[in-house]
Amino acid sequence: MPQLLLLLLPFAAASGWYFAYKHYHLPEKSSASEQAGYFKGLNYLLNEQPDKAIDVFIELLEVDDETLDIHLALGTLFRQRGEVEKSIRIHQNLIARPQITEETRFSVLNELGLDYMRAGLLDRAENIYLELEAVKSHEMAAIKQLLAIFQQEKEWLKAIEYALKLEVISQAKTPVILAHLHCEMALANQQEDVNVATNYLRKALKIDPLCVRANVLSAEISMAAEDYKSALKVLMKIDEQDPHFTPVYLDMLIDCFDRLGKAKQKFDFLKGLQATHASSLVFQRFVEALLVKEGRIEAVKFMRSRLAKSAQHNHLKLYARLALVDSVDAEDAFLCGVLKQLDDDISSFQCQQCGFTSNNLNWCCPSCKQWGESEPCLA
Repeated sequence: MPQLLLLLLPFAAASGWYFAYKHYHLPEKSSASEQAGYFKGLNYLLNEQPDKAIDVFIELLEVDDETLDIHLALGTLFRQRGEVEKSIRIHQNLIARPQITEETRFSVLNELGLDYMRAGLLDRAENIYLELEAVKSHEMAAIKQLLAIFQQEKEWLKAIEYALKLEVISQAKTPVILAHLHCEMALANQQEDVNVATNYLRKALKIDPLCVRANVLSAEISMAAEDYKSALKVLMKIDEQDPHFTPVYLDMLIDCFDRLGKAKQKFDFLKGLQATHASSLVFQRFVEALLVKEGRIEAVKFMRSRLAKSAQHNHLKLYARLALVDSVDAEDAFLCGVLKQLDDDISSFQCQQCGFTSNNLNWCCPSCKQWGESEPCLA
């Protein structure tokens, strides 16, 4: 409550300035009732009754060029604070005033649309922005908001339509978002019609050849059909698209190699990969392959040379499992037990736009709503 009162003080001050201005410069527009109402609003404010104070100030302030910004500023502040109902009330009050100009009405409608979106009333917001889309001065802003609304409502075809409209009006390509929207359409059709889903993924890659997600989804479809050759082919492209994602889908790659009986190709692939990737998972998978191919002695030898250069705790745990687990030496046994207690690195992802982190990969950031900005953190 004290924060709300502090928020209203600038509004009360602006209202006071407005009435003082009317009194000294426009006496014919000033009245005793208006001044009494202003002090009534202040009284509510001082008695910590902000809702009543808002009603009084809004009622007293005429909507004109001098006061419109005061109303809009207060509405914006309330919305930013999460007081959406108060913001909606202010903006609805403004729209109901017959003296506002058409352009002012459009500006207030835009603010009301933002209120509805913040409140989760997407159908009301959609109706407002569909109206504003036809207004030249608000067209781009309306298209952006409609694009956001259709994404929240998971109406992916409409979202694609408005992403294309945005490209036209802004004269700027948006391949990342369009590719992900096509991936969403692929997911929506994956169970009912694989061919339709595959076509959407082809379009996604045509729009954005660097779309890792499209190749991952294609691989999942192929693996579900037990077409591991096709799955392996598209998964191998990920390292060229974005090498940060290769460790994320490494086990899918290994599964394809194993199901195809390509042990040598898997080993060669992992050997090359561990030489260029700092990922602990890549290192572990290579050591496991080395253990199978050349035995424990060679695997331990390789690990000793790597640990001498970089002693990461996950590497130490793996070394303990390979080199010390069968040792009869008491010191070795103690060291092995300690190393096993080290926490494993947990794969995480961070949005490059806003910094949001999560243990799960979100193709659309839950915080800033940007597509394709989450990158794997090194692990």
